[in-house]
Amino acid sequence: MWKPLLFLVGVAALAGPVVAQENPDGARAIRLRRQIEDRFAARVQEALGLDDHQALQLREVVGTYFVKRRTLEAEERKIRQGLAGELRPGVAANKDHVAQLTDQLLDNKVRYVQTYQDEVKELGTFLDPVQRAQFLIMRERLLDQIRRAQERAQDSSDVAAPPRRRLLRP
Repeated sequence: MWKPLLFLVGVAALAGPVVAQENPDGARAIRLRRQIEDRFAARVQEALGLDDHQALQLREVVGTYFVKRRTLEAEERKIRQGLAGELRPGVAANKDHVAQLTDQLLDNKVRYVQTYQDEVKELGTFLDPVQRAQFLIMRERLLDQIRRAQERAQDSSDVAAPPRRRLLRP
């Protein structure tokens, strides 16, 4: 969870004043993200018994790999868009291009997983195995909480939206 939060704080630092001027809710969301990140960082530092230097190293490593994964996610979206364009119903797909995009998609997924392996290896340069495991578990728990909250928000917005009515034409 550190990764998304660290990235959001970075973006918030750059975009905060602009968002605050344009959208008061955006500024509120940025403040909330910062609070979540700060609380999580404090919990991690305390739970893992990290000194300030280790906590800083953790932030840097996690932030670096967060950016790498966001880049890979953006690449995946582009690849999927390309596949969607090729696989439109009623339009003959270019088989060579589909094969190329499929290979790119799989390569991208392998690189994405590799970022986690590389991150854990780098964390091992200043965290012991128990600290690494504790951090990974804490991050996964936080990510699960965020996913559940997003699902609840999505479910409530789906329920709140009135059903669409079809207009019958004579």
